Amino acid sequence: MIGRWLFISVLTWCLADAPAADWIRAGLNTNRPMWGVRGGLIWAIHPGGFRPGEPRGLIRLGYPVLPGGRYDLVNFIAVEPVVKGRKGFSELERSKLDKVAGKRIWAERDETTGRGFSAGRLSRSASGVETLEVTLQVEAFDNGAHVLLEVRQHSNRPDEIELTVHIEPDSAILDYCILTATMGNLARTRQLWLKERVVSSLKLYPNHKDTGFAPHTEFPLRQLPRAADGSVLVAITTDEADPAAVHPFPNSRLWYYGGQKVTQYWRKAPGTCRDDLHAAVNARYTYWQMRRAIPGGVAFENFELRERFHEGQQFIFGITSKTPAELGLPDKSAKP
Repeated sequence: MIGRWLFISVLTWCLADAPAADWIRAGLNTNRPMWGVRGGLIWAIHPGGFRPGEPRGLIRLGYPVLPGGRYDLVNFIAVEPVVKGRKGFSELERSKLDKVAGKRIWAERDETTGRGFSAGRLSRSASGVETLEVTLQVEAFDNGAHVLLEVRQHSNRPDEIELTVHIEPDSAILDYCILTATMGNLARTRQLWLKERVVSSLKLYPNHKDTGFAPHTEFPLRQLPRAADGSVLVAITTDEADPAAVHPFPNSRLWYYGGQKVTQYWRKAPGTCRDDLHAAVNARYTYWQMRRAIPGGVAFENFELRERFHEGQQFIFGITSKTPAELGLPDKSAKP
């Protein structure tokens, strides 16, 4: 009995003294609207970000892909609610507030920072895991959709963010609220990791050569992998051994990805999947609004998990230096 008491006491002491994550929190240790775990995924909203000129209406995702652990932009997440079949576009629609392209996305103000930014709500579980939660307001869309997002990041999963979707009282009824990773062409992602195969964009869209988007291709739940913990986890990667060696525009950093190979993925936690859950991708042969062909051929651009909207639905997005196999995807997926 004494031994058990001693074990529980020591365990409680160890958890209580577990080292805190090195959080980045807007208004506390940065003067930009950015949040995340130093060394893991960092995310931002306008005007915070990682490169000049990043479009508004997006969640901007950075990861330490550069030499020396320096950060760079890897992808964006756009919000695309669907009402009666009509899709809204957070990046493309003009704001009714200033008529500029890109719906306004802002964090609820936190008076504790004194700078008009939200530092987010930081909590710690009994097991020692810290969670940072930030509420994002999203300007109403032209189709009548009006949503807000709760973004959470956990210290034991620093490479991913959890996004929970809620509708505001004045919102139209939603068919879907699609959260799409919308810039796969930066890292030239051409491999989609499914349950029993790896799909190449080069084989999926062999004849797509024009300047628009290739059509979306959908993959139902039965084709999506399960990680060891039961999560549905679908990933994209580049097919290049050294993506930093490719310069799309010589003598320019335009569309240049100078980082290491990473795996980008969507995940649904165990017990949160519905039968209609599916993955979807589209692709581009040229860069957005350009005639410049993407080096190496057509690459995936939008990458998403979709399911019919329900209040409080959650999607998890991650960027990691781990391979798909190291994330727990089935071994048979490891051979394209």
